[in-house]
Amino acid sequence: MVIRLSRIFKKKPRRPFRLIQIEPSLECTLDCVMCPWSELRPTDATMDWDTFSGIIPSLALSETIDFTGGGEPLRNPHLVEMVQAAKHAGCEVGFSTNGTRLNPQVSEQLVESGLDWISFSIDAASADLYQAIRRGARFDEVIKNVSALRDLIASRQGRGPRMMMVFVMMVGEQRNVHELPAFVELAHSLGIEQVVAKNLDVILKEGDDQRRFFSHAGEPDQEIEQVLMAARRRAETLGIKLRIYSLHPNEVTICEHNPLQSLFINWEGVVSPCITLSYATSRIFDGNRIQVPCERYGDVRLDDLPEIWEKSAYRDFRSFFEARLLEERQAVINHMLGGPSDASLGLPPAPEGCRTCYYLYGI
Repeated sequence: MVIRLSRIFKKKPRRPFRLIQIEPSLECTLDCVMCPWSELRPTDATMDWDTFSGIIPSLALSETIDFTGGGEPLRNPHLVEMVQAAKHAGCEVGFSTNGTRLNPQVSEQLVESGLDWISFSIDAASADLYQAIRRGARFDEVIKNVSALRDLIASRQGRGPRMMMVFVMMVGEQRNVHELPAFVELAHSLGIEQVVAKNLDVILKEGDDQRRFFSHAGEPDQEIEQVLMAARRRAETLGIKLRIYSLHPNEVTICEHNPLQSLFINWEGVVSPCITLSYATSRIFDGNRIQVPCERYGDVRLDDLPEIWEKSAYRDFRSFFEARLLEERQAVINHMLGGPSDASLGLPPAPEGCRTCYYLYGI
């Protein structure tokens, strides 16, 4: 029997990279309670145009450019020009923002630039809870900014970026999950197409381990399940896409960031497989503090991006995931031929810095 793998596995993107994530700025004026990067911010941490110019020749290598990093992208005065450069290279382009700096002039410029999507990090449906989580922001001002962008897009017969809203699910003092159904309604009123309810998945600070919503063991909380179900029903009724991340860690072959097809460039121009591996030297995993290595493989100010990608150390890093994918594919074939279906028991190890990363566990 002939097994055609092209019918089983997704085709590779038409460009070498599915995603290049670029950090315009690590700076932010807010002090969000769950932000993993707040303690890592230097005073001046914004990508200058000379550094970005070293990336421009490689933009056309990627399907998508995501101008999101550990800070607020709109802190960079060149963000609109960066978006324009990526669009000129034929990329889908977007970024995530807290919305505080999205004034009418910036909104107009972003719409004119051809921005494809914009994601707003809001995390609550009420002003008091929002302002307790996103310290330094005003709920009414952010909602006004999002509403103004919605109206601008409507005035142009829908020509403008797709809008999303992100809700980081938390427990503890800032417990917010009970507001998720109302958050879906808020999103609908703002013209939002998709809501993402995600976990607090990058846990570097001690307090964040008590804020995480997901659990390593135990039965799902019935009250929580009812709230999530209510949010799903509300989204279905209103015609909004809703993604709720899994609440129970379960190791996957390769995380959704997929370092075989994507990479991260920080504000200094340093290249890493993802933002977490660019900055984190330790994290909390299942209640334990774990030391992990940063993975930094080059600098776009010194080398071309394709040269950095082909460095032996970077290839060695990717080889871990290539081996895992091969094992998974073999397990699929074996199962189709009547063998066992569970590939996870025999997966080779992930790179050291990924073994205790929650993204590897579908969280």
